Amino acid sequence: MKQTIFFSVFALLLLGFQANAQVSVKAGVNIASLSSNAEYEDVEEVKNTSVIGAQAGLTFDLGLSDLFTIQPELLWIQKGGKVAYAFNEDNKFSSRTYYNYVEVPVLAKLKFFNENGKGLYVVAGPYAGLAISGKTKTTLTLLGNTSTDTETIEFDNEDADVRNRRLDWGASFGAGLKFGNIYLDARYNLGINNLLDSDTNNNNDDKPYLRNRGIGVVLGYEF
Repeated sequence: MKQTIFFSVFALLLLGFQANAQVSVKAGVNIASLSSNAEYEDVEEVKNTSVIGAQAGLTFDLGLSDLFTIQPELLWIQKGGKVAYAFNEDNKFSSRTYYNYVEVPVLAKLKFFNENGKGLYVVAGPYAGLAISGKTKTTLTLLGNTSTDTETIEFDNEDADVRNRRLDWGASFGAGLKFGNIYLDARYNLGINNLLDSDTNNNNDDKPYLRNRGIGVVLGYEF
């Protein structure tokens, strides 16, 4: 609950930048995956693959100078991943996980624009995200018979019995091309927080880890 209140206040403060910032809207896809140290010793081939999610939101270019600025953002973004393995075609397993996050990146931005406002830019900085929902869809085939089960994910940052932590944070790196009011942005999101750990010190134990990864591509329009 404390993390939720803090994040909500931070998001409201972010919206306060709107009065003095160049605002844009954007939408696109996030090619999401999960980094894990889980081991499957009895399975010859395990595939960790990505899932395609959506993302959309607002950006606020604070316009500090023609070359450099700070760009806070307020996003809704889907993350997750897929694990699949098979003994043969009649005996196999796959599990798809989706998380829905409200996310706030705060990025440093270098702009290399011409006099018409067109050109290249690069961005980098931290982000914090709060999971608002999630689900796991499991498909199991045994002796040729297939069954599917969907489970809603429970989140908690304090209860040790709940394995999925609501808070996520990490770093974003990317670049884009701006064509007047329209821009195309590509970004890599590196999750640092262990989603299975109940505290922010991810190096204080030998717990299993699970971290978000993602490659995002969006199209935006600046007002």
